[in-house]
Amino acid sequence: MALTVVWMRHGKSSWDQPVTDERRELAPRGRANATTAGELLVSRGITFDLVIHSPAERARETWQYVSEAGVTATEVREEVELYEGDAEAIVRLVADSAAGTTLVIGHEPTISEAVELSAIRESTKAWAAYDIKFPTSAMATVDAASADDLVAGKGRLVDFVIPR
Repeated sequence: MALTVVWMRHGKSSWDQPVTDERRELAPRGRANATTAGELLVSRGITFDLVIHSPAERARETWQYVSEAGVTATEVREEVELYEGDAEAIVRLVADSAAGTTLVIGHEPTISEAVELSAIRESTKAWAAYDIKFPTSAMATVDAASADDLVAGKGRLVDFVIPR
């Protein structure tokens, strides 16, 4: 089964409150960028079988604003691996999910490492943009022919966008 995975870094977080890292909320810019990301996904007609996000508040809120912009998902799960795990475990988690289209909302550096692990490096516009920086709210779309290909790093980075 072919897979499409959108690897997304959570929106810009706020440092205004003296809270633990896991409880940091989105900054106003993070909320706006997450909404823009959702609008972009809607404009492209993308719906998800599965959304997996970190238990961190900023990742939860990113999904909230993306979904409020109209993005739909059959299933939404919070996974501690996206906060505490490594990129290899996250790629395996996505591959084992059996979902055709997945949105993964997590943190740096594991999200960009997951892109590197799941896709073949090529001389493309998407890779050139990815190589500049993977800022907050950025989305990298990887297509793979199968879950095995995703885990083996044989996917293709077909898009990289920074919703602003």
